[in-house]
Amino acid sequence: MRWLFIAIGGMAGLVLAAVAAVALLFDPNDYRDQLAAAVERETGRTFTLSGDIGWSLFPRLGVELGTVRLGSGTGFPDRPLMRAEGLSAGLAVMPLFTGRIELETLELRQPTINLIRNADGLANWRFPGGSGQPTAGSGGMAPSSEWLAGLSLGGIDLSDGRIRYEDQTTGDVLTVDLINLDLGAVTIGQATPLTLQAVIRRGERRWNSRLAGDVIIRRDGTLSLRETTLTANALEIREISTDINPTASGWRIHPLSALFYQGDYNGDIRLESDAPEMPLTFDESLNGVAMGPLLAALTGVERVTGEAGITANGALALSSGDPPLASLNAEAEFSIRDGALRGINIARVIRQAVARLEGRTPPPDTETPETDFTSFSGRVTVRDGVARSEDIRLDSPLLRIRGGGRSDLVEQTLALTLDVNIVGSIEGQGGDPLESLRGVTIPLQIQGSWNQPRISVDVARVLQESQGTRIRERIEQEVDELRERLEGLIN
Repeated sequence: MRWLFIAIGGMAGLVLAAVAAVALLFDPNDYRDQLAAAVERETGRTFTLSGDIGWSLFPRLGVELGTVRLGSGTGFPDRPLMRAEGLSAGLAVMPLFTGRIELETLELRQPTINLIRNADGLANWRFPGGSGQPTAGSGGMAPSSEWLAGLSLGGIDLSDGRIRYEDQTTGDVLTVDLINLDLGAVTIGQATPLTLQAVIRRGERRWNSRLAGDVIIRRDGTLSLRETTLTANALEIREISTDINPTASGWRIHPLSALFYQGDYNGDIRLESDAPEMPLTFDESLNGVAMGPLLAALTGVERVTGEAGITANGALALSSGDPPLASLNAEAEFSIRDGALRGINIARVIRQAVARLEGRTPPPDTETPETDFTSFSGRVTVRDGVARSEDIRLDSPLLRIRGGGRSDLVEQTLALTLDVNIVGSIEGQGGDPLESLRGVTIPLQIQGSWNQPRISVDVARVLQESQGTRIRERIEQEVDELRERLEGLIN
């Protein structure tokens, strides 16, 4: 036994001596050029390292790099695909003897990624001999090597990052600034806490965004989000649950579910990130959603309130040079219960028109214009950002409204032609009863911006036509009565 301990001690001494000799004699800075050349051979891009390379060997194999720069390749301006002001990573040595790979927290300082599609349609994120995406099989990526099962990562700490996307075929530019990522300890197949914050800019639009929840990284290359919350300015989506699957030309986000403004959301989203104009297709449904707060968060205008159910499917281009909504083509159906159209009081418009026709002073506008309804529904077709419908239906205890029209989603304008029928007392919305118009179809025009729509109605013509119809009906009735009397006399 004594000789066994001596042998083990001798072996340990030799290992320590070897480690010490390597630490003293090996300087990675001597191999800087060889390292850069190897990266350039594998990527086909220029690669530079600035500053000293720091390293350690035991008990952790660690590396500390200064500024790192990877070029964009031939055919692109002198902007690198990737640049970072510093990078540090570490690998525990002892677990390697048991087949486990334990990486320490990866730190990236001020990384910048420039994604460029040049005027010829070439993308700098596509490397020679590849499509820029991993090889996909049916339903996703090909399975990774088994060694991933033993991989763990202490986490990722990314600070002050930036992503800039530029499509020179369209002039479209999108930037994501002040990226801060905090990813906890990662074990393949297990949930890891994730926090991501960023500021997204496109033209004059700006979104302060935050994503917080759990992420699961699997060996087949898919990512899963669980119990995640996403905020973008006033918009908030809670309890997101989804799988993010790489495909041959982009990504598929499916199945996707979330709690969305007091309702449920389900969707299937596909992003062709490797295709020109980056088309995005969707098939989505909302159920029990509070429309007022949702529209206020999306557009800043709480034009419609009520509990909504919506289904929609279609596609749009995220990088066409125009606002994404300008490329939207979709089919949708909506049904909203117990709500109101804000900014429009149809009953008041009719009441004021009748007052002017009769020579009376219209009652003052003392309350916020609003048209209450019990149900509001329709089918909508969107082509190149313009929504059209011939199936608008709005019902309330007072009114029945049918009709259609169009709305430009980019310019936020509308032009609607509606038929209004009064079926109840108009006193319900602050006026006197208009029995003369009960059962009469009133044509209504609504035009202008979403914020300040203009409403017009020709009540005089309606009354004239109504009176003329009633006179004809009275004459026909008297003629029928006279005919009956004559027949009685003759017989």
